[in-house]
Amino acid sequence: MRPRAVIASPLRVLHCVIARTVACRGLVASPARRGVESAPMEPLIGSLIGSLMMCLFGGLGILVLYALLGFFVVQPRTQVVVLRFGKYAKTIDHDGIAYSFPLGRKLYRLSAQVVSIELPRMTVLEAHGNPIEVSAVCSYRVAQAQRAVLDISDVGTYVQLLASAVVKNVCAQFPYASSDPNEACLRKESDVISSALVRELQELVTPAGVEVLQVRLNDLQYSPEIAQSMLLRQQALAMVDARRTIVDGAVWTVTNADKRMTEAGLGTSPGLRESFAASLMLVLCSGERVQTFMPIQVQVEPNDRMGGA
Repeated sequence: MRPRAVIASPLRVLHCVIARTVACRGLVASPARRGVESAPMEPLIGSLIGSLMMCLFGGLGILVLYALLGFFVVQPRTQVVVLRFGKYAKTIDHDGIAYSFPLGRKLYRLSAQVVSIELPRMTVLEAHGNPIEVSAVCSYRVAQAQRAVLDISDVGTYVQLLASAVVKNVCAQFPYASSDPNEACLRKESDVISSALVRELQELVTPAGVEVLQVRLNDLQYSPEIAQSMLLRQQALAMVDARRTIVDGAVWTVTNADKRMTEAGLGTSPGLRESFAASLMLVLCSGERVQTFMPIQVQVEPNDRMGGA
């Protein structure tokens, strides 16, 4: 019985308040009339109390249902930026079920996965002023979703445009090819060039919360206007390098042969040594097959000449 009394006490209070309000407004004019109309007022007051209670519980139910809309799912490797009434609230980067009250809320979802974009082919002047055509591949990921949402309208386009500008700038600092094996060139794409590409692009995209993983040259060739001329130039350089290598090897071979002949006691005259060195150099450095010959000296006596005559 005590719980029923506790529950009914608010209803009694509300009943008394409504009754006094009606009496103060003149709906109950006299004690005689109050007794007459008291019976019809009881159902009216009860219906008013019931309506108020229904509105109260209905409003609470709607509020609870609306609050349940605040639950949402965060996929793996996804960041969710929460804005409330146009202001930054928080960033959710853990996967699973998350909650944020839906009133004035707006969610921005960004993937934290690695994104690879292919830069279109572009014409660039290399360090020697020769026009070349180059394309590249860039890999990046969004590290800070707050910056990418609030400061940049389109992260993908932003990174692609800046990466194209960086590729042009870096390719202009290095030659297309180099005869020096220690010098960095675009055709070999050494670690120096890759580091320069990543470093310059990272400096530009840091305000957007983007982390650059790598930038690699995908296609590299001379422009069609000078492709034939540069091909002839490369062939000439390759031929000169090949001849230089052959001459160096021939000199080493002749020197070593003369040294070993001297050590073996095969002493010869200076004229014969020069002839031997010249013949050996001719054989080693000639690009065609050489036929060797041996000079023979024949001494004829004067008497033999007279007899023959």
